[in-house]
Amino acid sequence: MKKLGVLVRENIVEEVKKRNEEAKGCFLFSFNKVNAFAFNTMRNNLRGAGARVFVAKNSLLKRAFSSLGWDDNGSLTGAETAVVFVYDEDIVKACKILAEFAKENEVFQIKGGVLKDKKLTAKEILDMAKLPPREVLLAIAIGAMAAPLTGFLSAMNQVVLRFLWVVQEMQKKGKESKE
Repeated sequence: MKKLGVLVRENIVEEVKKRNEEAKGCFLFSFNKVNAFAFNTMRNNLRGAGARVFVAKNSLLKRAFSSLGWDDNGSLTGAETAVVFVYDEDIVKACKILAEFAKENEVFQIKGGVLKDKKLTAKEILDMAKLPPREVLLAIAIGAMAAPLTGFLSAMNQVVLRFLWVVQEMQKKGKESKE
């Protein structure tokens, strides 16, 4: 029979693993000395962006991440650490919220993260926050894919128009020669 504390710890580790499997990405941050109101405001903003904040002891997070095969590189030592699990397709929204909160609160520190099994540094997360929204990126990609087709259609249109101009000029000259 296991003790209650051991069962709770195992449950927390399993919860982190389960949330990681469901999430598109996760970010680690330190919230040492951040006041509760600001932290809850950030948490609500992240919830609106399709992300959830999970707070647990560093030792339990370390155990969960090591069982997933991640090396934390010492990011889970020192201050309190929380994990943001992003479930929405637009991961940039969560990055922007974290970056904005980091600007407002100098004690808040982004430690890193994982995006589809690729480890991210804090700088990479801040760089992702500078990206335009997902809709704008999709519009740019569609525009880039449509540009060659649009150019081809425009060129083909010019060929047809030139042919029509030649036919019109021939008609004019035919009418002038008959008169």
